[in-house]
Amino acid sequence: MAHIALIVDDDPLRRERFVASVRRLFGDLPGVTIAEERHDSLACVWATGPRAPVSLHRDADGFAILIGYGIAADGSWITARDLVSDWLAPAGRPLVHDGYHMGLAWSRDRGLAAGVDPMGMFPFQWTQIGTGADAPLVAATTPAAFHCHPRFEATIDRRGLAGILLVHGPLGNRPLVAGTQRLSKGHLLRWSRDRGAVEQEVYRFTGTPPPAGETPAEMQQRIHDAYVSAIRRHRPPADDASILLSGGLDSRLVAATLASEGIAAKAVVLGRDDDFEVIAATHVARRLGMPLETVSTELFDAGFPERTNRAARFLQMTSAPPNEDFAEGLGHVESLGEYLWSGLTYDWVFEPVSYAEGRDPKTGTWAVEGMVAYMNRWGVPESRLPALLGDDGPALCDALVADLRADCLRGPDPPEIEACRIRWDQRIRNHVATACHGTTFHAWPLMPATDRHFNEAVFGLPVPAYDKRAMEKAILRRIRPGLCDVPLDANSFRFDSLDADRSWLGKLASSAQSRLRRLYWMRVQRHDPRRYERLFNVDHPRWMAVRRNVEPLRPLLHHHLDQRIVAELLPLPGVRTNFANPVNAGGAIRLLLSLAIVLESLGRPQPVIS
Repeated sequence: MAHIALIVDDDPLRRERFVASVRRLFGDLPGVTIAEERHDSLACVWATGPRAPVSLHRDADGFAILIGYGIAADGSWITARDLVSDWLAPAGRPLVHDGYHMGLAWSRDRGLAAGVDPMGMFPFQWTQIGTGADAPLVAATTPAAFHCHPRFEATIDRRGLAGILLVHGPLGNRPLVAGTQRLSKGHLLRWSRDRGAVEQEVYRFTGTPPPAGETPAEMQQRIHDAYVSAIRRHRPPADDASILLSGGLDSRLVAATLASEGIAAKAVVLGRDDDFEVIAATHVARRLGMPLETVSTELFDAGFPERTNRAARFLQMTSAPPNEDFAEGLGHVESLGEYLWSGLTYDWVFEPVSYAEGRDPKTGTWAVEGMVAYMNRWGVPESRLPALLGDDGPALCDALVADLRADCLRGPDPPEIEACRIRWDQRIRNHVATACHGTTFHAWPLMPATDRHFNEAVFGLPVPAYDKRAMEKAILRRIRPGLCDVPLDANSFRFDSLDADRSWLGKLASSAQSRLRRLYWMRVQRHDPRRYERLFNVDHPRWMAVRRNVEPLRPLLHHHLDQRIVAELLPLPGVRTNFANPVNAGGAIRLLLSLAIVLESLGRPQPVIS
């Protein structure tokens, strides 16, 4: 992962202690290149992979760094020097750049501006230690860097903990450790000597309404053009890129577009040869004439407990617990490009409002209960969470749901639209973005799905226009109709194509085939060909090893959670769960394992309620 940490502190001794501690922290990352910079009261340390795009600018007044790529309004790719004029100009609103990046600009006279891509995908947290404008500022891509400052003391925010356990990641931008916060999407972190640290809004995500009288065909053409334009804007220099191809709808569309645009890319699929994901990706790559390499991360399971422990310490519950290891697979690809295309986030972008945000698919009405139920699928079951949290549990859970309801009803947009903004923060920034960040050491993620112009165009459509991802399917049919009859990887035993028979008889036949397929693989082959279901399964040998390693830390959980409910939710090592849906049902276990690792790294912090 690419990481950066900065400190603004007038005390030179504390600055140097911070820099030394951060260098040791980043030194735990295998194979990184570590560098640092100092200007006045600013000190900055960063760690990147050998081919990560890094731009530096130094002059007599200050310093700027851009890690990743940013795209200016005219489509050109910016440099660190542009950040000085775009973010630190004495007058005017700071400019916003698409792409996937983290950057900062420092001036002796004008202070600090630091930020990430406008949709907030790149992780960046900050805290001021103490009070007053002269309180030291620490900001980093990992909250573990906060503990490198000698004055920082970690305490657990009970409200933050409750949100994390409810939805499998921070809720309302409220992390586990009190007094810290993730930079809000569309904001810059500003620091000046007279004001201290503040967040400045520079971009607010809104939809672009369709032109009056636009026909369905014109609408489809407009969204198609916006989508293809985003791909072109994010096209990297020299086309030195690979594509992570699962064979599902999202990555299939990207692969088809690259082929249509003449953009060279080598496809990579992660999994075993008999995985549905590999089978689908193989068919798609063959149809497109795209070279394909298959890598199984399960070949490297011996190191999984160590990687999980390190990831948990670096994340500190600021996003979903460690995932099934995109980065480990990419690290073993023989000829990986410098950049990486993928279909990540397109499912949300092409259908921003769905039942996932609490909208009833039959009636179209919105209810906060539906939204919470969907978000809770990966968390501690809502029925058990109050008891798990202890005496203050009922009040904490009631407050979380009440705040969600109020945020969705506050407007100005209808509640289902406001709800999808919340879901972006909760699901995309806390789950999908973690997987993206994990790949940055090996190949830099390309993020056309988060391009502002494309997002705003889709977001402004009436819900029926993209319901059930109709717009995405229509664009695939327009770009490469020959791919529509290839069965889709959908992380299930239903292996239908876009052109599958939708009549009641066709659906009945598909359901019967799905049941037979499940019976064959699970009872006869005794192997799950659904990669996500297999690798998120806490009964998998890799997770069994983690459970054994974490078991001695169980008493740390009892310091913050009810011991009886912990025993109910977290089985002893070696006890198989046999969940019918391992991804969802195992979420509470993965959460508690990650929390125990974090608590050990923090040194038994005290809880606070705020």
